[in-house]
Amino acid sequence: MNAIPSVRGRTSTGGFTLIEMLVVMGILTGFLIMLVQLVDSGLRMFGEGELGQALADRTSQAQRVIGRELASLRGSATGRDRDTVDDRLVVQQLPLGLPARPEAQPSKVQVLRGAVHLDRDRELPLAEAMLIARIMAQKPDATETEVQEQAIKERPSLALLGIGNLLLLPWRQEGADEALLELRAGWFLPGQMIATGPDRFADPFLIPVPGSPDLPGLAVYQATQPVLRDLLHVEFAFWSQRTRQWGDGSNVTGTSTALRVWDSARGGWLTDMLAGGTFPLDRGPQSLDDPRDDVQPHAILVRCVVAQPAEFAAEGLLAAPLDIDDTAASLYDGSRFPGRVEGGFIKLRGEWIGYASREGDRLIGLRRGLRDTKVLEHPAGTRVHVGRSVEFVVPLAHAKDDWNG
Repeated sequence: MNAIPSVRGRTSTGGFTLIEMLVVMGILTGFLIMLVQLVDSGLRMFGEGELGQALADRTSQAQRVIGRELASLRGSATGRDRDTVDDRLVVQQLPLGLPARPEAQPSKVQVLRGAVHLDRDRELPLAEAMLIARIMAQKPDATETEVQEQAIKERPSLALLGIGNLLLLPWRQEGADEALLELRAGWFLPGQMIATGPDRFADPFLIPVPGSPDLPGLAVYQATQPVLRDLLHVEFAFWSQRTRQWGDGSNVTGTSTALRVWDSARGGWLTDMLAGGTFPLDRGPQSLDDPRDDVQPHAILVRCVVAQPAEFAAEGLLAAPLDIDDTAASLYDGSRFPGRVEGGFIKLRGEWIGYASREGDRLIGLRRGLRDTKVLEHPAGTRVHVGRSVEFVVPLAHAKDDWNG
């Protein structure tokens, strides 16, 4: 008879033990964590690279557009052989938006008006518009068809001179984010009039102060168009015969630093802050129509800050309200804040703020109301802007020093 094998003597070969399962799960979990971290790091690097390229494209466009407009400025290097001033440059610091009744200590921007060279594509539409306006003034009862027919007849005789005037100024951009600005520009032929009210017209280059009743802010807005959008800051500095250094961009102008306002005719327009600043080379009304007294800058320094595209995550958000007197600000997750740890600039709504350093989630040592902006209260959740800065110099071939002392 065969012996029946004992059950106890069999060797078990099925499944894993609990300890083995835990070890395998731990190894797989570690691999998954490493994979997630690797993917997250890759996505973050890709996003940062995409954002960096977007900001680089924006700063390049800003430099190209602003540089082109400023390079078109014209003026006489001597003026000794002229009888009239026809290439004036006026730059004023005026309240943002040119309101009729500015608030106390308003945010200010630079408003530039200057004679420029116009290419054919830019001058021809202006000349045609002036031609139609003249025909309508001469024949007020003519129909639209008759005006167009007359304009077609006279268009071949239009003389294009290649010269005109430029009005350039920042404006608050339409939208919910009060920090964003657009740069608006308008081009005009010499002597061209714009509507300033019902049956009222004015030459925008003969009015001392834009935003005054003679040249309302609404008229300026309607006569200009945006050439750049999504900006945080635009600033100009002008190198005069007294300038020895550009300066640091602060609100203070020294005797040897570049100037923030300019009046090439030195005709008494810029003698106080209400007129847009004080021009140290001003000689008074007697110089208004004297070409021998004209002065033109040697070069223009441009400081511009472009905003991060709105489709990307905010550079920072306020974690707590910021009052007018506060000198520290709290951020959500300061570790992701792109600003410099050792100090820099931020913009909250319409206010530029400097900070001394970042400690964790806090920006400390705040300096309020920089770059001629108004100090404001900011609620929690306010978007914190850093942006990308670009600084460049536009030399002017027609620079003219102070010939009369």
